[in-house]
Amino acid sequence: MVSLSARYCDRVDGVAGVDRDRPVDVDLAVATFEFLRGGDIVPLPRHRHDLSRDEVRRTQTARILAGAIRLFGTAGFANSTVAQIADEAKVSRRTVYDLYDSKESIFLATYECTALLMARADAPRSGQAPSTVESVEARVRSLLELIAAVPEAATMFFLEATGAGPAVRRRRADAITQFVDVVEPTLRDLRPAGAPPLGRVLCNALVAAAIELVVQRLSTGSVASLPELADDVMELVRAVVGRQE
Repeated sequence: MVSLSARYCDRVDGVAGVDRDRPVDVDLAVATFEFLRGGDIVPLPRHRHDLSRDEVRRTQTARILAGAIRLFGTAGFANSTVAQIADEAKVSRRTVYDLYDSKESIFLATYECTALLMARADAPRSGQAPSTVESVEARVRSLLELIAAVPEAATMFFLEATGAGPAVRRRRADAITQFVDVVEPTLRDLRPAGAPPLGRVLCNALVAAAIELVVQRLSTGSVASLPELADDVMELVRAVVGRQE
């Protein structure tokens, strides 16, 4: 199993520690996905251990988020309960409610985890040379492989978010805006010399179209085949930036 921290955290300028204004940070998101990809979540030891209070809290948080992603991605948001999330995470309901006040707040945190890793994994490195079609295609394939590697998170993020309440829908809209912010400079790099400036509305349309391609593929249950969408996404990229080579 490829470590998410090894694969993506070298591209992230995250700061450890939970911020009250932000449900998760990069370290917590990575820990959550490592739990998610590591099989069954084993309960924390009841006897004395060397973990600090903060480490226990962050571990419990990651376990809760991983358990919630599994449930939201399989049973769906509407059919999942806080009690089921606690059981999946191998923690008590009291522990869940110490950290989150509702199922919706848990969903927001799981959504933030996924959005953060996806956006940062796709972001170009600081000081990187201007993007080329080849480098963009490599990033697209890498991102689709990341999504395909965690099927429950993909289903939760792309299919369940629209039905998880108004706060989640607002966060989804914010996530799309943030992703447009990430890809807009890249698309402008690809614009042929002398071409008119690329409007933001076209960047937004590209992101929306790519999301819809993923949604359609997930709706058929073909999560493993998501990387096959890279050619379709690149066709959209070339059309938007005005390059056919």
